[in-house]
Amino acid sequence: MIPSELAALQEQALQLHADGKLDEAEILYQRILSLEPLNFTATHCLGVIESQRFHYEAAVERIGEALRLNPRSAMAHLNLGIALGGLGRYQEALTHYQLSLVLNPKFPDTYMNRAIALHRLGRHEESLASYDKCLSIKPDFALAHSNKVFVLDYVPGFGFEEHQAERRRFYEAQAKRFEQPPPIHGNDRNPSRRLVLGYVSADFRRHSAASCFGPVLLRHDRAAFKVVCYSGTVAEDDWTQRFREAADLWRPTAGLSDDELAARIRADGIDILIDLSAHSEGNRLLVFARKPAPIQVTGWGHGGGTGLPMIDYLFTDPVHIPAWARPLFAEKAYDLPCNITFEPPGYAPAVADLPARRQGFVTFGSLNRFVKITTELLDLWAGILAEVPGSRLLLKDAALEDPSLQAQLRDHFGGRGIGPERVLLRGFSDHEAHLAAYNEVDIVLDPFPQNGGITTWEALWMGAPVVAIPGNKPSSRISASILQALGLGEWVAGDEAGYRELAVRRAADLNGLARFREGIRARIEASPAGNPQTYTRAVEEGYRAMWIQWLAR
Repeated sequence: MIPSELAALQEQALQLHADGKLDEAEILYQRILSLEPLNFTATHCLGVIESQRFHYEAAVERIGEALRLNPRSAMAHLNLGIALGGLGRYQEALTHYQLSLVLNPKFPDTYMNRAIALHRLGRHEESLASYDKCLSIKPDFALAHSNKVFVLDYVPGFGFEEHQAERRRFYEAQAKRFEQPPPIHGNDRNPSRRLVLGYVSADFRRHSAASCFGPVLLRHDRAAFKVVCYSGTVAEDDWTQRFREAADLWRPTAGLSDDELAARIRADGIDILIDLSAHSEGNRLLVFARKPAPIQVTGWGHGGGTGLPMIDYLFTDPVHIPAWARPLFAEKAYDLPCNITFEPPGYAPAVADLPARRQGFVTFGSLNRFVKITTELLDLWAGILAEVPGSRLLLKDAALEDPSLQAQLRDHFGGRGIGPERVLLRGFSDHEAHLAAYNEVDIVLDPFPQNGGITTWEALWMGAPVVAIPGNKPSSRISASILQALGLGEWVAGDEAGYRELAVRRAADLNGLARFREGIRARIEASPAGNPQTYTRAVEEGYRAMWIQWLAR
């Protein structure tokens, strides 16, 4: 094949790849390699396809081959970093992001992915700085800006005011241009007819967000509501199938542009469009910016609000977003029995007897993602352990399989007088085993500023009370919201000193801890917050009230 024909073939493959036609592009890349085995572009792009399919080991190998052909490719170093991040090897990923930036210091995508890796490593302030650098190069980079908003949840110094100010900046920079002219919606204005709900998410799969919205979506009154799911889920699983079967209409959205998806939603006649992601991964906020439905709501997936005035309502509760903070939000707050509800999995183990009585010592625990745990929080927990003689702290997360992190943690606690035998570190397990680990924990210590959510519900369901402290932003008030909704406000402290005192005092009351374990499941099932059927009816009442109010306008 003459060089011009090979170049044309490569251009065709790249276009198919850009259009999301991965299978067709792969065939052409393989053909190019059969003609030119050392072709850098085909080798590199085959690695990118492996990464897009979540085959990260294969991607690392293939992109590594490409870099041996061309070690000065900034794009290949970037994509190798992405694949390494997919394997949780974020420190290695940072090395390749840095090499990419040496080769091309004006590459916004590298700064964004570098920020993601820094966030995963718990270096949240550095992550924000990398996002700022990215946005200084490309101010209209909506994905990077949305990611930055998400990372703010993890930084202690930012509260309601700062969070909503950054969301307003997101709206001004990324979404405001879609506001005019105001759209006209021709939906049938019958107040009592069956309403068409559109749920938009990339998380119709086994995911913490799906654990929040799934109990509602699966229980709708189908005589009163038609359910349409707009799914950006790529890695589908058994949960995806459950959601697909529950929907009246299932619309895959991967590969659709914002304009195309907005047009599809309009054509489907959606009355109420619900965002299930806000600023979390896979969101389609710029579709909502185009206002394809007359009523738009955000809830469950990321409860801090979007900053978009085109979204009318935000599902919340009075603890999660207190009255004084609500004027800061672009959306109008709509209160539910709790910010999120909970449906226990059928395989959840039974609640065991109090671990302290079996083991002879109290075990505190946190089974949250380790990225939520700050150095300051570790110091607070060390102080609690010091006040409760012989007590243990159990931490569990996949990140804790890293031997270097294990050593850092044991050194940290050792420097505060806590021996290594008192710090129990567990890695990844399947979900049933993960839940069973709570049968080794007497009291859960909630992280802050980023609380547990479904993790808090799971701890309670497994009989482990949660010590929490409400902070100054939605992400730091989730556990307090759950506890107050269950009538367990006595487990909510007012400040860090109160958090420490509460944990120490409760650890001394083994009879009280045992009674808690005996009665908590019945309490959850009887509450509007923890009963998915009752909770769903409250959501549906909200949708009907929103519809009536829109008709009145």
